[in-house]
Amino acid sequence: MRTFLIALLMTGLSGTAPAADFADLQRLDARQVSEAGAPAAPAAEKWAVSYQLDGMLNIREGRIILNTPDGRLFTLELDPALARKYDGSVVAVEGKVMQADDRETLKVESIAPYTPPVKPEVTAYDPLQRRISVLSDEDAAMRVQNVRWHKARAGEFDWATAAVRPSFIKDIYLIKQPFPPEALAAHSLLLFTFDPGGLTDAGGNEAYGLVLSIEARQKVGQAYNPLAGMKNTYNIIWTLSTWEDYARRSVKVMNKRLIPYKLAGFSMPQKSWLVRETLRQAGVNRDGEFYHTVTNNCTNNLLILMNRALPETRRIPMWDVPYSVYNISATMPLFVPGYLQGKGLLGPELREVTLINLYLPLP
Repeated sequence: MRTFLIALLMTGLSGTAPAADFADLQRLDARQVSEAGAPAAPAAEKWAVSYQLDGMLNIREGRIILNTPDGRLFTLELDPALARKYDGSVVAVEGKVMQADDRETLKVESIAPYTPPVKPEVTAYDPLQRRISVLSDEDAAMRVQNVRWHKARAGEFDWATAAVRPSFIKDIYLIKQPFPPEALAAHSLLLFTFDPGGLTDAGGNEAYGLVLSIEARQKVGQAYNPLAGMKNTYNIIWTLSTWEDYARRSVKVMNKRLIPYKLAGFSMPQKSWLVRETLRQAGVNRDGEFYHTVTNNCTNNLLILMNRALPETRRIPMWDVPYSVYNISATMPLFVPGYLQGKGLLGPELREVTLINLYLPLP
């Protein structure tokens, strides 16, 4: 069993054709997978997050800089002789950064002169997914655009500009949302709940909680496949919605399960800081960044966020062998709850969110 899980991961990471479809894992039950233990991740370089970018390359005081059309600057790790060849030119670059919150340096894997497309491609994306914009970041409150608000009927979306007051934070939950095969697959998200006045829209309407969901950005009609997610198939998108919208849409409209766990071991100042850092990272321009099923996904990025609020001595290691072997216990939803519980950072599994208790506060 353990060998099968490792083979699945290695297949996806190596880019070779899989010997078995992901659906074959449906035969496994939770006990079998749990008894197999967390598999060791395949070897990986310290650069975990893939990018494709276009921009102007310049050499400035010994630094190789890529300036993208939208104003982002990346320091390129690139052979100086090759960089001199493209100095002052517009180039197309493929490479990797260290992780989602450490994007300053891009290790270049390929570089070529930029060739404009003959006809610009207009891509229609899933209307549930909108990019977040942080409009203001003040001590008292942050204003965030494109928060999915209360309407949760199929095909209806109510987008709001929300005021979030980090000091009003009450509790933070890790939510697990299983999908077939449930013994192995799940989506993870963070829920922030607030005291009255902590989360409001422009009209002063309040919401119970704010959900961060980090997702593979899908085109209209495109299905998500975990194996395809290992091959630079999907860009990544960080979305925000109210708990009222996310929970109702998941349970009533999409017939999905939501299993909460409350974060533990975080002081109130740390919780407040985690709210603020979450919004800041959600508002980052991630054009050209790829979702990856193992190293840049819905789950490991939540732990990366937690680390931003924890002292160095309590941070979650993202690598089993630093910058060589990725820590699967910090990235696979099946293993993450138990792993965090063992570190004193997560409480026990709470009651599942159902149609009966959908509108009740979480314990």
